[in-house]
Amino acid sequence: MSALLSVSSLEGGYGRLTVFREINLQIERGQTVGLLGANGAGKTTLMKTIAGALPSTAGSVVLDGKEISKLPAYVRARSGLALVPEGRHILATLTVHDNLALTRAIEGHRRGLPPFEERLAEVFALFPRLKERAGQLGGSLSGGEQQMLAIARALLLKPEVLMLDEPTQGLAPIIIRSLAETLRGLRGRFGMIIVEQNKAFLEGLADRVLYMRAGSLTQGAPA
Repeated sequence: MSALLSVSSLEGGYGRLTVFREINLQIERGQTVGLLGANGAGKTTLMKTIAGALPSTAGSVVLDGKEISKLPAYVRARSGLALVPEGRHILATLTVHDNLALTRAIEGHRRGLPPFEERLAEVFALFPRLKERAGQLGGSLSGGEQQMLAIARALLLKPEVLMLDEPTQGLAPIIIRSLAETLRGLRGRFGMIIVEQNKAFLEGLADRVLYMRAGSLTQGAPA
């Protein structure tokens, strides 16, 4: 049985600057993989390259048996690869509801996609705070609420693989615990890659943890 997401000999960076090379990573259906590493290790660049926000210079990305390495980011998202980026990137001048409604653009590009209102009800059940603040501007939300919104937006795409880049960054400990509980409830529904510097957070969620240092991946993490 082939992996849901297979990354083989992937290389990328910024122009002539190579940030990572020879990255090999496989995610099985329903599996959660943690990616641990210090600032500057190349984690965010790798996530952006897998998602298509940055071009790769070598290697391949295969999602559910389909080669997607040369596809633009929006086509990869339509195919089921969703990235919650570092910094969340919500639209501050739009309401919570309108931020979420932007995902309707995927309709017509995914077979069997449930109606938007049904998908919206599901994410509001996961994040009741967002339902309470549906008419509030995204920029007026707290950091934790903005992270909820960023994750809810990705979930509305009904992803095959959900990638979260530094989801606990800047959040209070009580919010981190709540986020961990929510993500535990999502385990098994789809593949997940969670990029973090918070080792305890990853170990409480991931089926396996990989360590990234100087642009290379190794199994496990240093103590």
